[in-house]
Amino acid sequence: MSMDDEKTLPIGVPSPKAQSWGAVISIVLIVLMVIIGAFYAWGQRIAQERSFPVSSTTP
Repeated sequence: MSMDDEKTLPIGVPSPKAQSWGAVISIVLIVLMVIIGAFYAWGQRIAQERSFPVSSTTP
């Protein structure tokens, strides 16, 4: 794609190269948010299990 091709696009419309990078960045951000959410939920579950220890020595 030459500079002439980019000049023919209407104002405010990203080039196909910019659109593809935008899609990649969006997918990466969504995946990172899902991973962070999973670790957060896992940490909450572990914290909840540790806050109520089951002990056989309790009277």
